[in-house]
Amino acid sequence: MTRREFGISLPVSGRSYAREEVELNFGVLRDIALAADRFGLSSIGVHDHLLNPLGSSPGGKERPERFRYGIVEAWTTLSALSTITSRARLTNIVLCNLFRYPAVLAKMASTLDLISDGRVNLALGAGWFRTECLAYGIPWKPYRTRVEMLRESVQLIKMLWTEEEVTFAGKYYRIEKGILSPKPVQKPHPPIVIGGASENVMRIAVEEADGWDVDTGPCTFEMFQQRFAQMESYCREIGRDMKSIRISVNATPIFARSIPEARKLATVWAERIGKDPQEYLSNKSVLLGTAEDMTASAEKWFEAGANQVNLIMPHDVQFAQDLFEGIAKSR
Repeated sequence: MTRREFGISLPVSGRSYAREEVELNFGVLRDIALAADRFGLSSIGVHDHLLNPLGSSPGGKERPERFRYGIVEAWTTLSALSTITSRARLTNIVLCNLFRYPAVLAKMASTLDLISDGRVNLALGAGWFRTECLAYGIPWKPYRTRVEMLRESVQLIKMLWTEEEVTFAGKYYRIEKGILSPKPVQKPHPPIVIGGASENVMRIAVEEADGWDVDTGPCTFEMFQQRFAQMESYCREIGRDMKSIRISVNATPIFARSIPEARKLATVWAERIGKDPQEYLSNKSVLLGTAEDMTASAEKWFEAGANQVNLIMPHDVQFAQDLFEGIAKSR
């Protein structure tokens, strides 16, 4: 039986949760990460954005005033956390491929793998937030181009991690006699995870990567089931063992003393982010109630094929400690 794992996504952007109107505080991020590490959660994840994504969503209407709520840079934050944690794996949920040259990213990840004693997952996505790229002077590309760039990045990074000298001539990236030393601690290399909900991205995960991270905002539970069936079919087509791909999904915990109380809090949050409360409450990626209730609700994702559920955390250390302790006791 596949082990059911829980990870966390740290609240690296301000004012991003149902019950809060708080500013960013690295001390809070630090203490939540320490609690996750102490209670045995599998991974600590950090979103990769340059503007607070609360002001936008893929294909949604933007609210630029929310961009000013703030967000810390993902790789710097993860690097800082690597020196104070010792057990949980370190990942991004997920890195935007457009932000960093793949050869440089390979070097960054190799270094962090060394610092953390082999605890890095490199999670990459094609990117969706056009406004933040333009705001930071990063060239924006059409969807098909972004997906092709993502595939090339993964191929190049794996070569740099495993070969002594690399010459690579792709459509979007080229290097000549590239040398990456020291190599990552993990052999043959750190796990590479592809993030996204589309079939195109899922195929890159099957062909090139070790894992697939699913954004359950655009990807409903029913769509996830369809993608999982497609992934099984594609694995058979190319002769890959489906079990060799680790799948994670992201969920919002609405932690309360009871499910009815959690439903009230979830209704407030749904209205705040402009969603129909009933539709939001019916979303299987919204986990309601006590830690035991949430563990039971997460079971449907595990049964559908997920190996890990990542909990999107609020800026609340006590919330985190109580939730993590409850999950540890209920498993």
